[in-house]
Parts: sequence; C-alpha cells; structure tokens
Amino acid sequence: MLGAGLGIQQTARSGLFQLLVASTLGVGLVGLARLPGAHLGVLLMLALTGGGLASLEAQVDVPEALREGGTALMEGEVQRVERFGDTTRLLLDVARVGPGEGVAARFLANLSARGEPPPLLPGQRVRLEARLQPLAPASNPGEKDLSEKRFRQGMAFTGGFQAERLVVLSRPARWRQELARLQAELSEAVNAVAPSPEAAALFLTLAAGQRASLDAGLEEDFSRSGLAHVLSVSGLHVAALALMTLALLRGGLVRLGAVVRPLRRLEARRLAAPVSVPFVWAYVVFTGTQPPAVRSAVMASCVLLGLALWRRADGLNSLAAAAAVLVVWGPSSVADLSLQLSFLAVFSLLLLTPALREALPVPPPDPRESRWLARHGGKLRETVLETLCASGAVTLASLPLVAATFGRVSLAGFVSNIVCLPLCGVLTGFAAGGAALQVVSPWLATPLLWGGAWASWVLLGLTRFFAHVPLATVDVPAFGLAASLLYAAGLGFWALGERRWRWGGLLVPGALALALVWPHVRPEPGLRLTFLSVGQGDALVLSSRGHHALLDGGGVPGGADPGLRVVVPFLQAARIPRLDLAVLSHPHPDHALGLISALEKVPTERLWLPAGSTHGPLSRRLIAVASGAAIEEVQRGRAVYPLGEATVEVLGPPEEREWLEGVNDQSVVLLVRHGDVTVLLPGDIEEAGEAALLEGARLGPVTVLKAPHHGSRTSSTPELLAAVRPRYVVFCVGRRNRFGFPHPEVAARYRDLGTECLRTDLQGAITLESDGHDVRLSAFLPSPSPGERDVVAGPPSHHQP
Repeated sequence: MLGAGLGIQQTARSGLFQLLVASTLGVGLVGLARLPGAHLGVLLMLALTGGGLASLEAQVDVPEALREGGTALMEGEVQRVERFGDTTRLLLDVARVGPGEGVAARFLANLSARGEPPPLLPGQRVRLEARLQPLAPASNPGEKDLSEKRFRQGMAFTGGFQAERLVVLSRPARWRQELARLQAELSEAVNAVAPSPEAAALFLTLAAGQRASLDAGLEEDFSRSGLAHVLSVSGLHVAALALMTLALLRGGLVRLGAVVRPLRRLEARRLAAPVSVPFVWAYVVFTGTQPPAVRSAVMASCVLLGLALWRRADGLNSLAAAAAVLVVWGPSSVADLSLQLSFLAVFSLLLLTPALREALPVPPPDPRESRWLARHGGKLRETVLETLCASGAVTLASLPLVAATFGRVSLAGFVSNIVCLPLCGVLTGFAAGGAALQVVSPWLATPLLWGGAWASWVLLGLTRFFAHVPLATVDVPAFGLAASLLYAAGLGFWALGERRWRWGGLLVPGALALALVWPHVRPEPGLRLTFLSVGQGDALVLSSRGHHALLDGGGVPGGADPGLRVVVPFLQAARIPRLDLAVLSHPHPDHALGLISALEKVPTERLWLPAGSTHGPLSRRLIAVASGAAIEEVQRGRAVYPLGEATVEVLGPPEEREWLEGVNDQSVVLLVRHGDVTVLLPGDIEEAGEAALLEGARLGPVTVLKAPHHGSRTSSTPELLAAVRPRYVVFCVGRRNRFGFPHPEVAARYRDLGTECLRTDLQGAITLESDGHDVRLSAFLPSPSPGERDVVAGPPSHHQP
C-alpha cells in the first residue's frame, strides 16, 4: 500500500519496470531467504509491486490535439452510471477519439448531462460528443480535492455531453441486466412498504448500495451523530452478515443432523463456514463492490476459511491479506477516504481497544458467578464498556484524518454507537436477507423488507436526535504533519508499549495541544482578503481581527454551486462561523447564486444590496435566506463601516443613477482601507459606471484593484487606471471561460502601468495580507507555466515586497 501510495508514475514503461525489478528481486529472495535482512528485501519487493500496479492503472494516452480539452467525439466503455434528479453522470473509459475509426486513446472521463440518455449499464460501449476540460486540482483553501484520486484512476477530463445524442454500440452483459432488474424490483418493493421515503432510501443504501437517493440533509445528520459509517456498505455490515450467515447455516446443519444420521459425524461450524463465503461476496457485489466492503469481505473470508481448516484467524494477518487484494484489485483505492478510515478503524479495534479496556477501573465479569442476574448484568455491562472502548478507539485513531477532511469530530458518536449499533446489526440482517429472498420469492421477502424499512425509520429518529443534542460535534483544526506524527507515535507507544514505553502516550495530549494552540499562536494580519476561485464569478472574504465580511459568492445557472463547493468550506477551514457583513454587488447569477447558498449555512448580522435592487427574484431569494440579518440598500454617501481594524466605504452606485442603464454599472463599489493600504472592489461596473465613479468619488492611487467586470473590453478604461494606478490587479475569471476574459487589450493596459497581474483561473485563490503599511499577496496554486505566465503578468512591479 505504501508503494501504491508513493511510487506512482503515469507511464506504462515506469510501471512495467517496477514490476520487472520486483519480480527479479522476488526470485532472488527465494535463494536468500535464510540470510539476515531478507525480510527487508520482501518489503522492498512489495513496495515496488504496489508502485508498478499503481503506475499501470494511472497510465493515460491522450491525443496531442486534445490535451488542453475542447469538443471531441469519443468511443469507450461505460464504467459507472449515476443519476441525480434530472442529471446523469457517466464514467467513460475512452478507447478511441475522433470521427470514423479515430485514433487510439486511453483515459477516463467523468461526464454529465441534463436529460435522460438511453438506458445504460456498466460495460456497455457508447459513442458520444463531449466538451472536455482537463482535470484541475482544488483552487481554494478548504475545497474538497479529488484530483489525486482521479489522477490515480487514470482520469484525465471532466465535461458535459448531450444526452439525446449518445449512441449505444453494445448490449450489457446478461448478469448486469439481471442485477439491475433485481435492484429495481427491490427498490419498488421497499418503497411500497416503507413508512417514509427517507426510511426507504436508508434501507436501500444498505440493501443495494443506492446511496444516491439520500439527500444532503440526511447525510449531514448521520455525520453529526457519529453514525456516518452506517451510510456505506462497510466492514460493520459485511461482518454482521458473515456472523449471521454462519450462525444460520450452522443452526440449520445441527437440526438437519438430528434427522440425517451421517451428518452427525461432521462438525457443523467447519462445514457452514466455507459455505458462508459465497453469501458474503454476493452481498458485496450486489451493493456495488465498495472498497471498505471488499476489505471486510476479504477479512471475513480469511476467518471463515480458517474455521473450515480449524485454524484461528489472526486479525492483522487478515487485514494484510485485505490490503494485498485491494492493491491488486484497484491500486487507486489507497487514496479512497472511506477505505483509509476503514483500515484505521480495524487497526484501532485490534490494537487500541484492548488497551482502552485495560485502562478502565472496572473489572471484567467473573465467569464463575452463579447468580443469574449478576452474571447477565456483568455481561451486559461488559458489552457496553467494550462498545464504548471500540467507539473511542476508532475516534482517537481517525482524529487527524477526520480533522483534516471535515474540520470537526463527533462527540455524540460515543453514545450513539452504543445505542444504535445493535439496531444497525439487525438492520443489516433485514437488508441482506430481504435482498436475498427478493431473488427467490418477493412474497417471502415482504416481511423482512417491512421490518427493515421500519427499523430504518427508527434509526433515522435516533440519528436526528443525536445530531441535534448540544455539543454533538466539535470543530477541530487540521493537525499538520508534525502534530499528526506525534499523535500517531503516542497512540502506538500507549497501545503496544510496556512499562516505561507507555509514557510515550503523553505525546497524544501534546499533539492535541499543538494542533489546537498553534493556529492562535501565529500572528494574524490586521487585514486578510481572499479572492476565491469560483469560476466565472466573484467571491471575496474580508477578515480583520475577528470580524468578517463576504462579498458575492459566484454561481452558474444549472451548474455546480460554488457557495457549497467553495465558499462554505473556505469559511469552515478559516473557522468563520458567523459573518458581520454580507454584500451582493449586483443581482446577477455569477455573483448571487453562491451567496444565497452560503448564507443558508453561515448566518450574517447585516446584508447590503445595491439601492433599488431588492425586488428582483435573486435579491428576494437572498433576503429570504438571510433571516435575522439587518437588510440595507446602500449607495454612495453611506457612513463608513468599521470591520475590525479596517474600514469599508461605499463609493457606488451613485445617488443619481437613472442614466446608468445596465445592472452592472449599478454595482456596489467598495473601498477597503487598512492604514496605508487600500483595496478597490468595483463589482462589474463598465465604462459608464467607471465614469460615474470618477465623477462622484475622489479616487487616488490604490494598492490593489479587483478588475472591473472580470477584465472585459468594456471596463478598465484608461481614465480609471490613470486615476487609481493600482500596484496589483486581480482578475476573477473562470478557466477557459467562453467570454475570453480578461481581454488581452485590458491585460496589456495594466502591464503598461507596471501593475502586477494575478488571475484566479490560473493561480487559484489569491490572498492579500496587510499590516497597514504594505501588503503581501500569495496564490493557492503553484506559479503558472512559462506559457501561461506571459498571459498572467508582465514585468514584476517594483512595489512587490
């Protein structure tokens, strides 16, 4: 797994070379096995094998003409089909590109379309025309980054296609058709007996892996309650199914042995164990072969086959076998978050849970206890304590990864898991049993489906209760590499050490203190302003000494929501739970849609809109979600607003704006001042709006300017630039946007002034930090390539610190 995680190269030659070296080393180790240190050679061989397999999976072959994206006619095999409302998403394994025979290619493309394409199943070959965009890493702090996992899978593009123009070239495999039919029948049967659509969706998630039917609010409740693991077919469900299948088969054989004399000579458990293995794998395949489920199925198979051979399975050996199978089956799974959490959970259960139980000052129950009530009470108490220790072990072991990914940890999970895990086990039995009987006889399956749907309804009620208790979750910052290593070392010393070595466990609270205190030790600038990269739109966050403002939020009608995808994760990563001020510069979708969704999640004390704009549909939606905020229509002349050490002055729109015909020219224009540093934020004003600004406001040189209207040809007039002479200009634009912003003529105009140019499409989020005398600007993404650098910036400004 380390080899697959660290030794990846995206060429077939490097992958084959690593496998060749590994094979040669393996052959040599056969003869050197008795020498000291031979085990190190085995580890090296395994690492090279993992690296080679990962490199082969990540290999791509993209035609030269398509490397920068664009429209292409492609042919390939469908790997995955997902439907979300009226949107269909395909993962396509592309084999040929171009009309006719085309040219050979090899890459994955994640494509989406509005509407309903022809019925599709994985394995079918299709031809379609798509507009492709190369994969790009996350462009903002806090934004979820899937680029590494996609890179490992050999994915090269995302894009869209027209559903009605997709051509199906082959029929699906018979077994896939049968599987889809069974899943559809199961879904119909469950919805017919379920007490609510949410209960049906939860039950189908466990019975058929249909997680797409769950809404975001339900997933949020499961996350807050510490029961998020219930929503994926994970080790818990597979292990529960394996135990129940083994018990049922063993009980059946015992009863059959009472009738059939020859069966009495056989050990029922040894015979039932291997027979249980196909049932476990059938459930994993039926629910979509999710990596955590595969991990648990491999471990369950080791245990069951061990019972058949009358051997006791070792937990760590079983986990190692699962790791080997997963790396061979899909090397990119090492980057799968759910699998990483699954492995951490198993490690903690095997190594940390016994140490936690040993630390509790409660003796285990006495097996010699003769009193029935005391004996069973002791067993119940021990079950609760072991569940508590297991939940604590999993929480402790996964804390750095959970903190880095979600920024919070669930405290409710310590109690919710004790209460809900028995119900989850019963629910797994209903799910697997109902799905199995649905294949044999829908009539026989109905009682199990009814029981499972109502058990899901009960679990939903408990989940909502635990999700909303006080302190259900606690926000925690990302640990960082140093604190994570200290934390892991402390857990290892405490779980595995003896005598003095156990004192190494003190590294755990030390690492926690470092992670919690360090963000507050670092000096905060007097003003921080971040221009977020939200595509073709604006979204800016201002912070000064604990006071925060949000200006716009980006947005594309019918597209991905930058408010939920970028703005809210950034606010969470920056530990901004509440805003002092939110501003809509003007009611256009590329500024308003993301702001609406952001204010649904993060409250604000005050909302500014341009004067005269409150009656439009976007403004009304924004006012509706900003419940409790003071709503104010602003124009030039409004009193200066203090924001920490900074001030915010409204320079536009002007009071007399009837002659400004366009909505862009009536944008809210703000001047942010922090000591000697000034930042001009002009919204989307164009030539007429810039003339009104120059006429009514006394503008002098500014430190930073957000380019008006994204650098369009109709803005950034020579008159405005001559008045403000910015040291830096930031273009908030989308990568390869269809408008061609920023216009080359406008970019050249800034360069001629000696202004340093920055762009959110190429450099990601741009962060400005001010001490009141000078500024420091930094980009989230690495510096652009030489070809892009010529477009981004001209000669470096002599003002740059």
